[in-house]
Amino acid sequence: MADRSFLAGPGGLVSPFAVAELSDVERPFSLERELEDWAETVARLPLLVRTALKAGHASLAVQLLVSGGKRDETWLTDVVFHARHPELRGRAIRSGERLLSREWTAIRTEVVRPVLLAPVRPAPPAPTAAPRRSVAEWRRLALAAAGIDPALWKPDDGFERQRAIVERVYAYYTGLFTRNENLLWAGMAKLAGGAVYHGLIVAQQQFDTAKWGIGVNPSAGVIVNYAHGLQVVLLATQRAIFEDLAWQHQAFAEAGLPELVAIGGVPVDAWRDIASGDAVRVRRGNRELLLREQKTVVAPYYARIRDMKDLDLIPDQMSREALSPLPGGKPFRAVVPGGDITVFEDRWKWIETDMLPKYEALSPQRRCLLVTTSLADLAARRWPG
Repeated sequence: MADRSFLAGPGGLVSPFAVAELSDVERPFSLERELEDWAETVARLPLLVRTALKAGHASLAVQLLVSGGKRDETWLTDVVFHARHPELRGRAIRSGERLLSREWTAIRTEVVRPVLLAPVRPAPPAPTAAPRRSVAEWRRLALAAAGIDPALWKPDDGFERQRAIVERVYAYYTGLFTRNENLLWAGMAKLAGGAVYHGLIVAQQQFDTAKWGIGVNPSAGVIVNYAHGLQVVLLATQRAIFEDLAWQHQAFAEAGLPELVAIGGVPVDAWRDIASGDAVRVRRGNRELLLREQKTVVAPYYARIRDMKDLDLIPDQMSREALSPLPGGKPFRAVVPGGDITVFEDRWKWIETDMLPKYEALSPQRRCLLVTTSLADLAARRWPG
């Protein structure tokens, strides 16, 4: 029997030069090696590669193998060499077979290396199915599911005229969550809605009180303007969030992940995580949606609050009075002392270090009970059970 301690390459194929790396100058061999699984190696080659080798198109065969992920120079050379010399039945080149040695080296230099050194062409994108509906159509369906007439959704009208729409938005988020409890973002949006609802009520109370003092109290008109301006920004923020994320949830709920992939322009990796059903990935995907909401959607509107010419009294008041929408959660300023809730980095620190961990730590039963609590009770911090 021949020595079996030789080095095998990918697929079990033994290089004729397995003892040492051969330069362009021949090297002697100390042992004769035989290969018994050459036929098996050939059988495992893709049909197109075998066809190309049989027709003598060595370069094409190598290109096909490289495109399939095979990049071992020695192994590729072996494949072409042994295809040209089936009479060797895969055995190693013997020390005296100088012509075969030169041929092997020529194959490596002239056929294999040019393919390996050629620029890699990016694979064309995999074709995807056409989406069932456009973004506009999914957004229309989300609005219809929420019972909202977009023509009547006018943040500039103020809270009193928009109250019914505000309530329908959060009822819609509740429905998303109760139908699929992996939609953690929707549940969190409903809980946060209690704090937003409370802020809108307070702003309305300030507006109502101040408007009776117009003409009597010199500061009344200023308070009215600020209270209404704050309402408008909060209402516009709510609409922007809905327009960005509600349609994605509607499409996912009705048509699944493939629809969002087909549409594109969405955080697909986040939705893949949510669709996985794995608890860790589900939390990660929903966290990405929350980050998108706070960093991309909400930030410009909170910047408008900071830009109000009020000596930053409103951001400071909002920061001092911001309470967690979760029972047992810490107030904003307890987590970010001296922070400004209208600044993304400060707001996200509060969310990431206190609010989100507490929300994720809730039992499914407790989370569902909180999310299904009425908006008015959440605003008044009347926690269930």
